[in-house]
Amino acid sequence: MAAAPRAARPAISRAAWLVLATTYTAYCCIYCARKPFALVKSEIERHLAVSKQELANIDTALLTTYAIAQLSLGYIVKCVGGRRTVLVLAFLLSGLSTLAFGFVDSPLAMAALWGMAGAFAAPASPLFAIVVGESVPDHVRGTVQGIWSSCENLGGVFANNVPPALASVFGPARTSDSAWRWVFYASGPLVAMWAPLLMLVIPPERTSAPASKPSGAVASPTDDGQGRRTSPLSIPGVAACSACYTLTKCSRYCLMFWLPYFLKTEVSMDGQQAAMVASLLDLSGVAGALLMGIACDRLYNGSALKAAMHSCAVTGFCFCIWAAACAFGFASTVVHVAAILMIGFFVAGPGGVLGASARSLVGYAGHSSDGELIASVAGLVNGSGSVGAVLQGLLTMQVYKLTGWPGLFGFLGFAMIGSAVALLPAITIEADGLRKKTI
Repeated sequence: MAAAPRAARPAISRAAWLVLATTYTAYCCIYCARKPFALVKSEIERHLAVSKQELANIDTALLTTYAIAQLSLGYIVKCVGGRRTVLVLAFLLSGLSTLAFGFVDSPLAMAALWGMAGAFAAPASPLFAIVVGESVPDHVRGTVQGIWSSCENLGGVFANNVPPALASVFGPARTSDSAWRWVFYASGPLVAMWAPLLMLVIPPERTSAPASKPSGAVASPTDDGQGRRTSPLSIPGVAACSACYTLTKCSRYCLMFWLPYFLKTEVSMDGQQAAMVASLLDLSGVAGALLMGIACDRLYNGSALKAAMHSCAVTGFCFCIWAAACAFGFASTVVHVAAILMIGFFVAGPGGVLGASARSLVGYAGHSSDGELIASVAGLVNGSGSVGAVLQGLLTMQVYKLTGWPGLFGFLGFAMIGSAVALLPAITIEADGLRKKTI
């Protein structure tokens, strides 16, 4: 007897494609609320006599408020009234803060506005990951989220090039004392313009009003029987993902922030060459994020965290090999470029997987309908990653002064291997959850 035909898998709807395209492009643009300051630091230092320490304080203000806002995301969503409203306000207010930065001269005012831009931009990544994940069928979710997470790499390329190009067209000559301000005048509107579009495209949350519980009723799965909300850290696997993301983002941001400096001072490249080679980190990351998503669905059968663990481990080994090559004098320009390409490729994938892990982990714990809890877990995991970005700023130069570049690369290698080990408990949770779904 002929075998029964397999049921057709649901296709991605037009509405889902619209959500994917809109959020992808919008997130590329929100990098314009992070990158402009890095592009004009030397001009601000020269024209406004701002010290290097004050420039560092402005950077720290953004990283710190960004982390705090992500860690508080569940509370923010609850207070504001839904993910769509939070996203609309995030783009509007971060765009306005970026625009306002171009009008001030005081380092204190700059730190305040840049901190505001970081805080307002923080909800975009975790909430977009939730929205995109909910918009597509399970059998292609890994591929779609891999595609989407590549915007984290393209966003940096976009923000490094488009605002300065617009400023050169509409602003004064680059030699003018006010030319740097036009980078912010261009960046702010590029971010804020997405607010009305997101209001139209992002679907509202499907929530139902909780009915009043009669006396003696059983507690809902989202409270502990005494009306208290479930803690995000009580969800199995969340602590492991948070620890992994902290180490992963610490390593990635260290390389992002210091790679051009390394290439200029140690490899003797000029500024243009260093910028071009450093951009390979982002470009290879685009390919890595895309292929990670496909691998999750095709090779790992939906075990995204397992794929992320393997990618973290390979990244760690690449760092260690690079460190050994530098230490023993085998690091030619070809070796440096190869290491950058390999590390960029493998380090990009875990970020997208970990940032989007909240929905799955909450679902495995039996709370898939609790949108507020999903947002809280997403904020905790992504916020932990942002803490890693802050930590690299505190640790990088200390490790470099003690061990030099080989020691720093070796330190990052062990951090990435440690991130793979930290993820093991979450992989067990994921395996159990996927097995139950197939029963």
